[in-house]
Amino acid sequence: MKEKRVVITGLGPICSLGFHKETLWKRIVEQDIEVKRVDLALDAELWDSFLAHKIEGFDIERFGITQSVLEELKNWKAGRTDRDLNYALAAVKVALDDSGLNYNKEDNHIGLFLSIEHPGFEPFCQGIIQEALAYFKNNFSLKNASPKDVYKHLYDKFVDYGYDLQTFMYLYLISRAFGLHGYSLFTSNACASGLFAIDAASQQIKSGTINAAIVAGGDDVCTLFKHIWFKDRGLYAEDGKIKPFSKNANGIVFGDGYSAIILEDLECALIRKAKIYAEYVGGGFSLEGWKVVYPDINGVFYKRAIKEALKNSEINSSEIDLINPHGVGIRITDQYEARAIADIFGNKTPVSAFKPYVGHNLGGSALIESIILILALQNNAIPACLNCEDFDYRHNINLIQKTQKRELSCVIKLSCGFAGYNGAVVFRKI
Repeated sequence: MKEKRVVITGLGPICSLGFHKETLWKRIVEQDIEVKRVDLALDAELWDSFLAHKIEGFDIERFGITQSVLEELKNWKAGRTDRDLNYALAAVKVALDDSGLNYNKEDNHIGLFLSIEHPGFEPFCQGIIQEALAYFKNNFSLKNASPKDVYKHLYDKFVDYGYDLQTFMYLYLISRAFGLHGYSLFTSNACASGLFAIDAASQQIKSGTINAAIVAGGDDVCTLFKHIWFKDRGLYAEDGKIKPFSKNANGIVFGDGYSAIILEDLECALIRKAKIYAEYVGGGFSLEGWKVVYPDINGVFYKRAIKEALKNSEINSSEIDLINPHGVGIRITDQYEARAIADIFGNKTPVSAFKPYVGHNLGGSALIESIILILALQNNAIPACLNCEDFDYRHNINLIQKTQKRELSCVIKLSCGFAGYNGAVVFRKI
């Protein structure tokens, strides 16, 4: 029996550069990038401030999601704004609209794969802290407070909110909003989550369990806890610039947003005459199990994942026209990644990192960067890697620093995430 082929038929980016693929690509071509200052306050007191690729002008009401669905979700959330959920809903809707995928919402085999690190967790924690402070201020001194009274008060206030933090609830709420009834999976594999999810969705399509899948993920990054965590470890670029493979690389810059990709069985896509952006031809994955923040620079697992992606795709390294690396702007990680690229591809294959355009979207970074890579493939153009004027030539890779028009047929997306989650996936034109 002939193996099924899997193609990309819909793209749904929600990021600082816009809410649709056309706007995203236009701003990348024009290098129209702007970072905004984010002020973090706790109980009206300024705690910290940082630069980020921040979404502005987002309104969930503008995406054409059925009003009754939005009302139901609003009632379920008791009026709370859940930016993780709203961003995810918008990304899925944009991707579905882009794909033109029509389906019976009461009975279908469309899968849902989410790749998010910990949706809703940080606003929840900040809410508890603020409520506890208000409770002590209005009722007790710390010395006389009863732990049971405090716990009961916070439990009553946050029990429903806390229940919604279970990751299956995000799958449930999105599937209910769009009427999805196929295979579902939640993936939280750090920065490589999106690549793991794409491959998992592809395997289910190839097995015949589903005929289409929505892969969605991202991160609401403009929060207190995430910034302080990265800043305290010296991993945040306070100047607001990610500088991949640069001598003066000094850390990451957050990028707000969510993304969604529609994967589909090729035969089904052809029957309905869908626009096909690319074919997903295979991936490779590994787990180092070494350190959380830094890669195992003497290890082989990243290279193993890349080689497995090429093998599973039946693609030779010389056939790759563009490499999109993790390109995180942390010097030790850049060095590790550049060595893997040079060892496998040599120093001729073009390399361009996309985080300088949209920021680091953490658990959603691989998805938004895959969308940009697929758009590059479609448009036969390699976007320049920004902020790399002081490129470290010791890396021995062909880093593209000026946008190039070039015929592209086959591209690879790489990710070496925190805690040693490594992934590589290959896309090619049909």
